[in-house]
Amino acid sequence: MAKHRVMIVEDESLVAEDLHMCLEKFGYQVVGIADTAEAAVRLAHQESPQLALLDIRLKGARDGIDLASELRRERIGFVYLTSHADQATLSRAQATEPLGYVLKPFDAREVYPVLEMAFYRHAAELKLRTMERWFSTTLRSIGDAIAVTDIDRRVTYLNPVAERLTGWTLRDAVGQPVGELLRIVDEATKRPVPCIVTRSLAEQATVYLEPGSELVTKDGRRLPVDDCASPVRDEDGTVTGSVVVLRDATATRAVLAKQREVDRRMEDARRMQSLGVLASGLAHDLNNALTAILGNCSLCREDAPIVMHASLDEIEGNARSAAALCRQMLLGAGTGTLQVQAVELLPVLAECLQRERALASPRVRFELGEEDRPTVVAADPVQLRQVVANLLRNAVEAMAGRDGNIVVRSGHVHLPDPGLSRQEVVQHLPAGEYVWFEVADDGPGMPEDVRSRIFEPFFSTKFTGRGLGLASVHGIVAHHGGVIQVLSQVGQGTLFRVYWPTPSLSAGAPAGHPNARARPAGPRTIAVVDDDAAVRKVTAELLRGKGAICLELAGGNELLAVLRRGVHLDGVVLDAMMPEVTGQEALTELRRTWPDLPVVMVSGHIDLSELLLLHDQFLDYLAKPFDADDLLARLERLMRSSAGG
Repeated sequence: MAKHRVMIVEDESLVAEDLHMCLEKFGYQVVGIADTAEAAVRLAHQESPQLALLDIRLKGARDGIDLASELRRERIGFVYLTSHADQATLSRAQATEPLGYVLKPFDAREVYPVLEMAFYRHAAELKLRTMERWFSTTLRSIGDAIAVTDIDRRVTYLNPVAERLTGWTLRDAVGQPVGELLRIVDEATKRPVPCIVTRSLAEQATVYLEPGSELVTKDGRRLPVDDCASPVRDEDGTVTGSVVVLRDATATRAVLAKQREVDRRMEDARRMQSLGVLASGLAHDLNNALTAILGNCSLCREDAPIVMHASLDEIEGNARSAAALCRQMLLGAGTGTLQVQAVELLPVLAECLQRERALASPRVRFELGEEDRPTVVAADPVQLRQVVANLLRNAVEAMAGRDGNIVVRSGHVHLPDPGLSRQEVVQHLPAGEYVWFEVADDGPGMPEDVRSRIFEPFFSTKFTGRGLGLASVHGIVAHHGGVIQVLSQVGQGTLFRVYWPTPSLSAGAPAGHPNARARPAGPRTIAVVDDDAAVRKVTAELLRGKGAICLELAGGNELLAVLRRGVHLDGVVLDAMMPEVTGQEALTELRRTWPDLPVVMVSGHIDLSELLLLHDQFLDYLAKPFDADDLLARLERLMRSSAGG
């Protein structure tokens, strides 16, 4: 076992030699003798003793008590040798926390137990200091803020993170009530939150802050924080204080807010998808019924007396109103048919603004910003006007009879645009050129609970109304491949901004067909393919009334079977949605053998305009409900093209 290493610091040589002999007799290793503080420091650096027997009175300007402080910094223990026991000397000596005292003249038998106890205490102190340094390093290295208090809730320690977070230094914080450092308020109400240290000590358990808490720093800043306090116990389990763990929750709150926004968008998408499924199903059945109603009205009109025409007109008008409502539901769900073409935006904005100005209160002032270059969008003109008109009407209604301003502006942007503010960042749009237009009012604005629901179908803050206006706007914009944003705060007005695609991606898209009456050149054989018997029957009767020969078929399989038997057809009216074989599937199979057979695809609830981008010159589409003249005009055009005319 290694011997304990001792250094003797004594200015009386006889006493020093006596101690040397005594210590070696006890089995200690004496590394050297020094008679001044300076010599002792040099010896300590050279030999690194564990312990020093230190006379208080030394030669030179520095005494043993001065030397003791330096030895403590070098982690060398010391035992005082002295023949002076006055109170002043003892007070100075005690302040240095020696490991023991040996009074001169000493008895060798008294020295041994003092030194053994000193070595034991020194080892324990070194271990304790090592642990303290380890804990201190650990606390300083932890990424969270740590504050420690005593049983009276006064601060005893802050780690550097806590200093940075609270704005308090350790020196200023020690001894302060913890409530002075950790001023916690509710994020929403700004009211103080009860001190969690007080609760933790009272309950003798870990206590957590409620979500939505903010720390008020020393300089008055507010930081979102997560916090917990736990009691500190000694070896007997007695609570001696508390430890608080504090975390800056700014990044966490941002992630949660982003996640909530993603969840909200997904929920909106699910609602819109559900609405789309519901609307599509309703549209299919409703438009089939309306097609049958309008078709039978046309058939009845041919033989009905004049007095019946007014009633038939009313039936047709009501049926078309129902069809318009059905289209509005489809637009709100992001479905429906489009007749896309290049449309000059500014004339549409000016026209809608002029109409709204004529209807609005004189207290509402309108302004149209001028754009320095043409703004052309790829849009269905009717639906584009519906978007602008709905946004203007919404802005006027927001004024609620008060004085105010409505400003309409437009412009161009290339997305993504790093110049946009965080609130204006446009997501989910491909990079490229877009036209934007906005309608801004300085009305009362909207609270968050209203703003988050304004595009929901049937949601309305008005007493009356179907609540389809903004839902239709959202559906139309989305269906055109654009995005609509709303920025609003209570008391600061509302701004709707729409990003709309330019015609570059829609070049060559059809602009629709004229609804002109056509006179058949001769008997034509037309197959009417529809799974709804009423629609199939009335469509065939209407075409027969125009001189056509009609085959009524219930599905795509029947159509393919008729063609494979060699039956000649001049044209086909094909329903898009049918059980077993859909219209699109039947068309794909049909084109493999009969590529130039004229086909008019009809549908009550899906957009078939993309079929025209297949460069199929013998294909057209028509939305239900339709009239016989429009259907026949399209068939005649396709049949003339097929015949080379």
